[in-house]
Amino acid sequence: MKQFWRRDQIEDIALVTLLDFRRQTGVRLCPPIDIDLVGELACGLQWDWDVLPEPPSTLVWAALFPHEARVVLNETHARKFAASTGLERFTKAHEIGHWMLHVDKEKGEYSHPLAPEFIVRGALHPTVNRAHGTNWLERHADWFAAALLMPASVFVPVVEKHDLNNPRTLQKLARTFDVSLAALRARLSQLGFAYATTS
Repeated sequence: MKQFWRRDQIEDIALVTLLDFRRQTGVRLCPPIDIDLVGELACGLQWDWDVLPEPPSTLVWAALFPHEARVVLNETHARKFAASTGLERFTKAHEIGHWMLHVDKEKGEYSHPLAPEFIVRGALHPTVNRAHGTNWLERHADWFAAALLMPASVFVPVVEKHDLNNPRTLQKLARTFDVSLAALRARLSQLGFAYATTS
């Protein structure tokens, strides 16, 4: 596996993942993407809940255990997940990103030499680029999550039909794709759309 991925490569891998899902299920790709089924059917992952340890001053949303092909969401934050389905969906898509980009599936382990036995969303620090403060493994997984939940081939045609200068429109789009407003804005920026910056 590669240590660094370009964003366009990650977009392609996310799209292939979704096309595999569509081929397996016959389900049309439309918002919101069923991230649970994509993880289970296209990636062979299991979803689970458990209390995950959190080091001091660290928030742990989830962890991927590659040897078990299992993602565990942190039960400690169940209320936060329940309050924002966008958070739970993005977290799951993020962990799928680690699975697709950073795991040698035949060996059931991380292929990146600096990755730990499992990666926890929100708490991985070993691959931080000291000069730029960039954690590339986490950035890759975030890019993948955005591309999986808001695939350009589906997202762009929907977005182009809306007035992005209207904050209510952004909220409507976030509901349509079942993502947080922050995730929606990041995806709009990635794809070169200008939008309202006030809510």
